[in-house]
Amino acid sequence: MIAKTSIGSSFSGAIHYGAGYTVEGKEIMGKADLLVTHNVVSRDPEGIAAEMQQEASYSRCKTPVWHSSISWKPEEKPTREQMIETANRYCKKMGADPNDHQIAVYEHHDKPHQHIHVYINRVPTDGTKALETSHNYARNVRICKEITQELGFSKLEKLEEGKLRHVAVNQEEAQKVVNMAIKAALKEESETPEDMERRLKEKGIECKYKIEEGRLKYSSYSYQGVPIKGQDVGFTAKQLQARLDKNLEAKKEQSQQVKPDIEHKQKRGRGMGL
Repeated sequence: MIAKTSIGSSFSGAIHYGAGYTVEGKEIMGKADLLVTHNVVSRDPEGIAAEMQQEASYSRCKTPVWHSSISWKPEEKPTREQMIETANRYCKKMGADPNDHQIAVYEHHDKPHQHIHVYINRVPTDGTKALETSHNYARNVRICKEITQELGFSKLEKLEEGKLRHVAVNQEEAQKVVNMAIKAALKEESETPEDMERRLKEKGIECKYKIEEGRLKYSSYSYQGVPIKGQDVGFTAKQLQARLDKNLEAKKEQSQQVKPDIEHKQKRGRGMGL
């Protein structure tokens, strides 16, 4: 389970997006379901947004909108009750007790993995200090880990080398082609990012590498006009650099083994008067 947070000023745009509406106000059928609300009477996005904006107007807070997306791994299938419990625990651990803050939680169905959008009014109903926003990234990591352990969800696995992640349908072909091309280049003992880029370019793959002090720091690719990140083809920049280093080291070791053999043969030849 993983969470990402953003802070804003307008509840209208945020809540309408959560409810599955386009910017123009057109409903996207089947995209979203309202799971739970706290301290709001309305059930429609316009009403929920209006209530939250009204409550926020009593405060000096300029960015009262807290929006967090919480996602599960593709193979996990949390129930409606588990998603609601996750949202409630998340809010409370973040300092927004559902008893004291206006909250709306939606489930979205537009991606292969289950995920929810949590909207919190940072301004509490009792008029006290607005919800703190500092260190959101670190707090999200810690809180998701706690909820994962408490509710028994799977832990996020470290991205394994060569393992393909879920991508958009239009990226699937590019993902497989780039993955196979990288594996082939590594088997052919590619040793540097420049050499890797040359080999992939021969197969119609464009590389976007960021290299600092001879080390690969960022990687992405494009095949037939379809862009895809390095981590989505099974090799992060760090993993790919490690494999290139391994090939380079193997070549050096092989060279060192061959050199003594050549010198031995030369000495032997001289001893025999050849």
